[in-house]
Amino acid sequence: MAGGQVGRGLFALGGTGALILTVASVIMAVITVWPFWMVGYARIGFSFEWYLILITGLVLLLIGSIFVGIAYYAFYRHFERPMGIAGLVFGVICSAAFLVLAGIGMFPISYGYYYPYYFSLMGFVLFWLGLLIFGTMLVIWGAASIVIRKSTNIPGLSLATGIVLIVAGCFVASFLLSFVGFVLLLAAQIMNAIVFLKMAVSSN
Repeated sequence: MAGGQVGRGLFALGGTGALILTVASVIMAVITVWPFWMVGYARIGFSFEWYLILITGLVLLLIGSIFVGIAYYAFYRHFERPMGIAGLVFGVICSAAFLVLAGIGMFPISYGYYYPYYFSLMGFVLFWLGLLIFGTMLVIWGAASIVIRKSTNIPGLSLATGIVLIVAGCFVASFLLSFVGFVLLLAAQIMNAIVFLKMAVSSN
């Protein structure tokens, strides 16, 4: 009974994390449209307010990723699926790396005459590197969802989640089309939340 209660708790935590990630995905989808704003609205793309929204999205991504990673770990603990460990480890490390790299790279420290701006090439490189790392994490999560699907109560939905996560990861890592990846991540995490919460309800 104790083991079942722990399992329910871990899966419920993962479901909560997936819901947090849906909120973070909305924020990041809007934020990563900024390359298209830069033509005529640089003050929007590089304002301090924009930076605060970016950091909020990144912090939510980190929190949600930790919770979801714990749910993946639960599949290793209860069903001996080694990919669950990868889901947890990469979820924590890659999300934290994204937060640090994007936070440093996009900090608006340069100022123009009318509005803040940050055109540092190194800043863009750090931000893209963060997106690349986070996109890689999504691909690993996708593979984990596919591998563990037979241990879930909804294998078809888990398979669909894995496929969407892999595609989302590729788009996120592409830099210019990252917003498409975050939209797909939103959809994937809604499905993930259903899978995890269903596991939480039925775990013994």
